[in-house]
Amino acid sequence: MTKILIIDDNEDMLKMMQMIIGKKTNYRVVACKDGSEGLEAAFESQPEIAIVDVMMPGISGYEVVQQLRKTPRTADMGIIILTARGQAIDRTAALEAGADDHMSKPVKMDALIERIGSLLEEKEEEKQRKKVTAAAATDRTRQKQAQAAPKEERAGYLTLALFSLRGGVGVTTLAVNLASVLQEVGSTLLLDLSPNSGHCALNLGLRPEKHWGNYLENPNTPFESLLLSHASGLRLLAAPLVPLEYGWFSNDDIKKLLTQLKPTCRFLVLDMPPVLNPTAKYLLTQANFVLLVSGDDPSSLQTTMMTRTAISDCASRTLLIRNITTPGPHPSAEAVKRALHTKTLIDIPYEKAQTQAQRAGTPLALSQPQASMVAPLKRTIQLLLARKKKAT
Repeated sequence: MTKILIIDDNEDMLKMMQMIIGKKTNYRVVACKDGSEGLEAAFESQPEIAIVDVMMPGISGYEVVQQLRKTPRTADMGIIILTARGQAIDRTAALEAGADDHMSKPVKMDALIERIGSLLEEKEEEKQRKKVTAAAATDRTRQKQAQAAPKEERAGYLTLALFSLRGGVGVTTLAVNLASVLQEVGSTLLLDLSPNSGHCALNLGLRPEKHWGNYLENPNTPFESLLLSHASGLRLLAAPLVPLEYGWFSNDDIKKLLTQLKPTCRFLVLDMPPVLNPTAKYLLTQANFVLLVSGDDPSSLQTTMMTRTAISDCASRTLLIRNITTPGPHPSAEAVKRALHTKTLIDIPYEKAQTQAQRAGTPLALSQPQASMVAPLKRTIQLLLARKKKAT
């Protein structure tokens, strides 16, 4: 359902617009009484249109619009500014702030509803044009990369599975950021394999309008037709937002998926769900390397040890990662190595900015390439590429 966000500090005006728009249309209307609340709602629900009053306490309407345009997740939404002043200079200020249109108060509701409808159409047309342009640019980039890469480094050169049976250790966050860094090296494809509302699309600021659930509904659907493209060039096979009655993949589905998608990329990153059923085990056997992610609390360490035992046939291809997701004191890397009986451990430090990056729908590796987590990810890539080269 189309979502409309209204931000206005006039409570009577807010309630009136919410009631009339809700009654006269099929839109879902979200009402917020100030700029801070409006920005939080916009980042959370990603509405198609925002109607923003200019004069508000705290954050002004112009500042709200500028924040929405700066944030990838909301940058392309339709924005209409409302103001009690209707002079040409006010319209210019609204457009310079990033709004699509400017309407004077008191606004006629029929005119506002008509403008919402026309703006939705304009944004859909713009979206389709961008898709065509992005697809053409991605194809050109992939062709250049394929031509430039040595034969042994072409299609499906490296498949990485990020995995943990312990929830809450940041597997998806690492998968998204690792894939973002890999995309700078070569064409990268990220697979969100979660059967329970995956979050890769959310972390990338993408809408999962198509996902692998479409294949389960119709097995004749080519997987490549379900891919989403990020502005960085990274491509994503998203998970469905709502768990499907069709369940998850079979081994035959996975074989088909890998057969179709491996030739389209140099790096394939698998964001694995926290399960170890036969299909998950099969996926792990298809990866060049398994990145086993752990926290450092006793429960996480115990789960990681037991997981290593359960996937012992992948031991030579498994790399342990300690991902620190909370501030405060933590065991030393050497202590964690001893607990896990390993000589090699990749340490990912806590990043305070990670929460805001997730809210904004922009991987930290792209928005803050100097962030402390990026260097360990780059070292991980270098290590795995060296191991792969040595093995061949």
